[in-house]
Amino acid sequence: MSVLLDVKNLRVDLPTERGLLHAVRGIDFQVRRGEMLCLVGESGCGKSMTSLALMGLLPRKAQRSAEHIRFDGVDLQHLPEREMNALRGARMAMIFQEPMTSLNPSYTLGDQLCEALRAHRPATAAQARERAVYLLERAGVPQAADRLRQYPHQLSGGLRQRVMIAMALMCGPDLIIADEPTTALDVTIQAQILRLIRELQREFGTAVVFITHDLGVVARIADRVAVMYAGEIVETAPVAELFAHPSHPYTRGLLSCIPVRGKTLPGSRLQSIPGVVPSLIGPVSGCAFANRCTEVREACAQTPPQVWLDAQHAVRCVAAQPSHLEAAA
Repeated sequence: MSVLLDVKNLRVDLPTERGLLHAVRGIDFQVRRGEMLCLVGESGCGKSMTSLALMGLLPRKAQRSAEHIRFDGVDLQHLPEREMNALRGARMAMIFQEPMTSLNPSYTLGDQLCEALRAHRPATAAQARERAVYLLERAGVPQAADRLRQYPHQLSGGLRQRVMIAMALMCGPDLIIADEPTTALDVTIQAQILRLIRELQREFGTAVVFITHDLGVVARIADRVAVMYAGEIVETAPVAELFAHPSHPYTRGLLSCIPVRGKTLPGSRLQSIPGVVPSLIGPVSGCAFANRCTEVREACAQTPPQVWLDAQHAVRCVAAQPSHLEAAA
């Protein structure tokens, strides 16, 4: 599969009263066509800022820089606003965490769905309505044609999120960014939405950047995983490889916090990662995870290098060793 999105050395800085907050600190990643990349990490690690930086939706005072942010060969950094507006919604779409604040309460669902198509495609009102009904049905919304006359407040949280998924697919985008789209839903609805996103992604061949803090979700839907900590990507690997051979201490810590059926006893205390995330205001040096790491050493005072364990598995840690070197040893 060819590369659709190529991000190199992306940084996002936010001015605060205490100094410059380095929300995203030089991350690199790629997304291939038709691939599901999960961006995972604790709250506050920079996942949502990354998604907003890709879509050009950062707060006004935020400062974005990168060597390049190439979408299908076009560097998004240098696009005029008019061209970026034409790209958003048409070829790049986003599913937000809380659909009630993303859907306009003053307009019917039909108006909002049809507007998304007619703003970017030469479609008549009847054609837009027909596609809206089709996608709502594919998204599992019952009585889809009747829903077009309803307003967002008349739907449950799960149905609103299904409408957001249908809206993201209206123009047949090449890339969808889903920013924790199941966090506000209960467990049973969450499972349905996850299954739906995976099915639609495979049906339409859309690449998806799925942002979450839940490794259980990652295990179910991801093709590849990028683990973020303190504004950096510390490990990237195919999903099966990451769960079988986690190489960064932070990744191993996250996995150890998940209860395992048959191993975690009922009523037992779940494991946690000790310590707190360091402040990202002002200069940041060395490994950001060093103050919480059980494998810390003197070399951690320096910026850790990125080590490729194999062709698809990279980790940013001084303790990591490429597998072929380990085999030679």
